[in-house]
Amino acid sequence: MPDNSYFFPQVMQRYAINPNPASGYFRAQAPLDEINKEFIASLLRSFEESTFNATEFEPYSLELIVDYIQRTHAFYLQKKLPEIEQSISLLSTLYTSDHPILVALRSFFHRYCQDLTEHIADEEKNLLPYIVLLRQAADSPKHFSEYIFACRSYSISKFLSGHHDTEDELRGIRQTIRLYEPPATNESLYRILLAQLQSFEQDLQVHAHIEEEVLIPKAQKLETELNGRLQQHLPLN
Repeated sequence: MPDNSYFFPQVMQRYAINPNPASGYFRAQAPLDEINKEFIASLLRSFEESTFNATEFEPYSLELIVDYIQRTHAFYLQKKLPEIEQSISLLSTLYTSDHPILVALRSFFHRYCQDLTEHIADEEKNLLPYIVLLRQAADSPKHFSEYIFACRSYSISKFLSGHHDTEDELRGIRQTIRLYEPPATNESLYRILLAQLQSFEQDLQVHAHIEEEVLIPKAQKLETELNGRLQQHLPLN
């Protein structure tokens, strides 16, 4: 498993990327030295350890978790996927155009990018704004009124019913690549691509754990509290 020296810059690069400025999320424009150091340390331990410890993230605010999720989305789309695409492009110069490994890679990458982009777009459009509203509704009568309308068409359970993980496909393509011999002209590009896919797969696993075992339970708890308040406001029949 890659060590801390690899994943520390991978994590910190997220805080150098500016996510969608029009999103209206909690995200504060804080310099790197003001980022919650304990949260970063917890993230790094999640990358290094074989078992994810969700309780370690319990003390961190919903705002901080949403901010990390949003930054990770931007990191994937703006950096990780383009890097893998570049490696595939470079590798294609070392094989014949109809080589099975290139056919598999090109087909996979196009399909995978589309799937992951749609996955992220759905969360950015629906899930994360809804969670932001949950947090705001807990403190503001105005936003609580907005929540009353929003919960008629969306909920955490609705998100979960259509949710799926994306890291399993990466594992499959890595196994496919290993079936073929590396190119004799430049074996390093072959190894680099495998390493990129493996690290991205691990990154996605941590992302999924934080989303499913930290963000969603926190949001569900808040949603339950708001629904309890809503029931108190409903007229008795």
